[in-house]
Amino acid sequence: MRSTCAAILLGAVCQIACSSSSQSVHPTSTDGAGNSNSMDVAGSGAALDAASGAAQDNQSAVVTAGTGGASGGAEGSVDAGGASDVGGAAGQIGGGGDDGGGGADAPEAADRGSDRAAMQAVDSAASDVTSTKPEGGTGDGASSDAAAWPTVSDYAAPGAFTVMRETNIGPGAAYDLFRPSELSTDHRMHPIISWANGTLFSVDDYAPLLSHWASHGFVVIANHTNTTAGGATHKAGIDWLVAQNATSTSPYFGTLDVKLIGAAGHSQGGGATLAAGANKPGTTGITTTLPLMPLLSFEADKTIVAHQLVPMFNINASMDNRDPTGMYANQIYDGAITELVQASFIGVHEDAMGAKMHGPTGAWFRFKLMGDAQAKAVFYPMATCGLCQDADWKLVRYKNPAP
Repeated sequence: MRSTCAAILLGAVCQIACSSSSQSVHPTSTDGAGNSNSMDVAGSGAALDAASGAAQDNQSAVVTAGTGGASGGAEGSVDAGGASDVGGAAGQIGGGGDDGGGGADAPEAADRGSDRAAMQAVDSAASDVTSTKPEGGTGDGASSDAAAWPTVSDYAAPGAFTVMRETNIGPGAAYDLFRPSELSTDHRMHPIISWANGTLFSVDDYAPLLSHWASHGFVVIANHTNTTAGGATHKAGIDWLVAQNATSTSPYFGTLDVKLIGAAGHSQGGGATLAAGANKPGTTGITTTLPLMPLLSFEADKTIVAHQLVPMFNINASMDNRDPTGMYANQIYDGAITELVQASFIGVHEDAMGAKMHGPTGAWFRFKLMGDAQAKAVFYPMATCGLCQDADWKLVRYKNPAP
């Protein structure tokens, strides 16, 4: 099976002085004013038995949710989720426009080899794990007496940590941070997740999702802007947190696991997440990505799909009026060169902000950034995975699947 690679070479970063304010947030959600709200959280949560005899190395496959049957064969031979005309917010605007002309160029082996030669393979969660403490740890080495992460049976439910939202921090005071209110309890080191907004949406729109991840122990940094194409907001936020982790006067000093970094985003921010996964505009140390309903039309570099360096969980919507034919979904699937799990949520573009995203996305990050073996069962084995049998999802597809 083709190995997955992740960038852990972290460039020098300047520590940027900034002012910050804090407010407490219940793990379930916050509204636009930052007030705590309870929320009815639904999702697949169920993790099924991981025993399966399906051979998975070096293959592509598609699973129709609810059937338990696998089909497919040749890479790129499976159509994406069906589309229908749906009402909703106006189409994406700005950037390069949603012109639909953004197919990824065929990768050149020399370029790909050069990029990947610069990376160190650290995908500890892609192999079977037996505890909730991943290999790796911080850049200085994980504490040997660190406690395991709290076990989870329902990934859609809030996690064990009370969440704090810090506003107007980071480079240019242009970020908000969602994090456990107490850091490094029981010597745990918190993985990082960077978030990128869609064109028409703000951090407040995504606050319930970001708070959900933070309730499970992640430190989530999100830029205020909704002009996110190119991946620069991901890099700046991650670089700032990595620098804070190494600064003795910082409240984040020694609390972050800078070898375990995820990136996620919606719509234009989904495309930006693909850019960051290809080390655009520079090395970030990202070890997994999670784009939701990504649009590639905003990205100037059309080769980013073919230059992904880390495992990806790509979420599409079956009735996405920004991608009605599934063109972007197919471009990502066809061009994938690293581990890819791609699934179509039966819904619309704006469902990225819905509670039904909490379970699968939280499970992916716990699988890849916390070494949660039970979370892996949401995605594997193919055909019998939890997501494959969830009625809210269809066309769960794989490229270069994990063992």
